Amino acid sequence: MSDFSSNWLIASQSARFVLRERTVALLAVLFVVLVLISAWLGWQATSTVNQIYLQAAAFLAAAGQPVPSNPVLEISPLALMRNMSVYVALIGALAAIVIGNRLVSIDRKAGVLPLIGIRPLHRSAYADGKIAALLGLVLGLIAVAALMAVTTLLLLPALRLTSAQWLQLAGFMAISALYMACFGLIGLASAAWAKSETVGLLLPVTLWLTASFILPQLTANLNPTAAINPISALAAAPDTGFFQLSGALLGPLSVADAYKFASANLLDYLPQGLSSPSVISPVASLILLTLAAGGLAWRALTRMAMTQGEFDV
Repeated sequence: MSDFSSNWLIASQSARFVLRERTVALLAVLFVVLVLISAWLGWQATSTVNQIYLQAAAFLAAAGQPVPSNPVLEISPLALMRNMSVYVALIGALAAIVIGNRLVSIDRKAGVLPLIGIRPLHRSAYADGKIAALLGLVLGLIAVAALMAVTTLLLLPALRLTSAQWLQLAGFMAISALYMACFGLIGLASAAWAKSETVGLLLPVTLWLTASFILPQLTANLNPTAAINPISALAAAPDTGFFQLSGALLGPLSVADAYKFASANLLDYLPQGLSSPSVISPVASLILLTLAAGGLAWRALTRMAMTQGEFDV
């Protein structure tokens, strides 16, 4: 069997088994529902403001008064999708962690690793297949989110996106996939290295909580409640030596901050003059951290003891 056939077989079988998991299915459905709600809220708010403006404009025109410009047209239509970045950062990342964990945990709990180990199969094929399965499932969730966003923007008659804005939306979906993949790859690595199933899931969840709430406090004095608001999460850091130093040192490692600023820039709701405190651009940070997580996952998967890969009980 060729390497490509082996990778495809492992990836397809792994994805199929994971999709049967109730926890994974529940998180995936929750993510899709929240994305749908985000799109609906953006559509509803914009449609309401537009209807009020049309009625007011008709009244002012009939009274011979000057008609102001439509407030809907004064903001970028991409800003309507800003709540989607919060759901990706929270539920999307958590779903990716669980998917990554289950991709390996299922094999370890079932005790099938020794059967895989005795086959003429390179360890890299197993690792490549698992990583491919994770990326495929993450891209599937992002594709659903992208479909909802595109449908919402097309249904609003008052909004017309330019070619550049459609590219920005595609860029936002790409960095969202990177963000989710980063945590999913950490989930893969943890499940491969951990000696117990609980630790294998607890470690990446702890890292996710640290990245989402603790690092933003250290780099920008951002309270946890503000971190889940796409606007208040962009508050400027206090102009003190501590936060300048922490932003420079921890900024490149704060994947949540990188995603937050990259999303705000691509969806046109980044406040004027505000930029990331990191010395590395947010998109570059996301790419580098995801590549590092991928290398970590590949190393963990290729070094698994295939003869005794089950969890300790």
